[in-house]
Amino acid sequence: MRDVTRGPEIRGFPPPERLPLLISLGQDYVAVLVHDLSRGLSRQGPGTRILGVRCEATPEIAVRADRSGAVRAYDAGFPLQVFVQDGAGRPWRLRGMWTYVGRDLGTRAASITHYWKLLAADGV
Repeated sequence: MRDVTRGPEIRGFPPPERLPLLISLGQDYVAVLVHDLSRGLSRQGPGTRILGVRCEATPEIAVRADRSGAVRAYDAGFPLQVFVQDGAGRPWRLRGMWTYVGRDLGTRAASITHYWKLLAADGV
């Protein structure tokens, strides 16, 4: 568990050394994930604020390598519970999958994108 005095409560994420593919996101992949998620949620609902993020299970990682064994693509999916307060001050628990998608890694065309698949939203 990581308590951040000025940010959301973060729980359940594996340490970065267990997910070496995500080093391309920086030394603290969890901070990047929470930032990206927060930005996306606030675009959908102005004033939305993340109160906490819980990784519910081991991330699902699919890797594709070329013939030499170099990783050229990956999908890293995180099953999450996200606790938010919407712009009207109502609390919600969102359950879904946050996924980073790396393509053409190790080339000039390399890209990393992400998306959120909402599975459930419950007022709390």
